[in-house]
Amino acid sequence: MSTKTLTPGGDVFATLPWDDQKDLFNISTVFRLLDLQKRLAQAQENVQKFEAKYGTTLGMLESKGLPEDADYEMHEDYIEWHYWARVCRKTQDTLDVLMSVSKEHELER
Repeated sequence: MSTKTLTPGGDVFATLPWDDQKDLFNISTVFRLLDLQKRLAQAQENVQKFEAKYGTTLGMLESKGLPEDADYEMHEDYIEWHYWARVCRKTQDTLDVLMSVSKEHELER
């Protein structure tokens, strides 16, 4: 009896029948899309929280700079705001790529 193990260099996925490969791809794509959509929603919520708190967008704040009287809390928020804005961009980029790949894969069926 032969057993297959996942090794760093091995491609067990490629040894599966084509229909199983498609099923695994489709199922994993759906779960990954859901995960990314949740992450994007969380990041957008955090960015909006800072926009409401300071009455501006990060881009506008960047162009004007932090106010001279900015306190420690605002500096901390500014750093966190940047983090969540970056999470939004990266997550949206990943979603766009995955959606594109997913749509291309649907056309191949």
